[in-house]
Amino acid sequence: MDYKHSLIKFTAVLSLFLTGISTINFTPNTGTTQQVQAATKKSSKTKKLNAVTKLAKKQVGKRYVWGATGPSSFDCSGLVQYVYRKAGDKNLPRTTYSQVNVGKKVSLKHLKKGDLLFWGSASAPYHVGIYVGGGKYVHAATPAQGVRKQTLSTYFYPSAAKRVL
Repeated sequence: MDYKHSLIKFTAVLSLFLTGISTINFTPNTGTTQQVQAATKKSSKTKKLNAVTKLAKKQVGKRYVWGATGPSSFDCSGLVQYVYRKAGDKNLPRTTYSQVNVGKKVSLKHLKKGDLLFWGSASAPYHVGIYVGGGKYVHAATPAQGVRKQTLSTYFYPSAAKRVL
């Protein structure tokens, strides 16, 4: 009888234990909070850069007017400031000379969409454009040419690049 009583007691405890385990919710840890936040931030950044590229291309054909900041005409730094404010949710300084001081310096061999391209020296640039991928950039060129999309060439190659997003 003692054996039978112990077996019943053991079975009762075991069933309570197993019932308790079955109600525990096991959620596997597939990534840390930091990894999820980093992925979300990267996705948001990619969306902004795509929006910057798209808006820059949309300005092609508009007039160049010295000192203009859009939306119907631009000078080179006004175009950059306008596009980044509208599509990148980023306020950049007004002039090329000030814009070159924003962001992280990047190699001209490793350009990504949205990078700012500068002509002249890093300390005294005279022109800025937006890299849109595929070896091309958009810039407000001259009063005769207006806003254009052009291919990077050795004839008119930028001297510096900055990543601002």
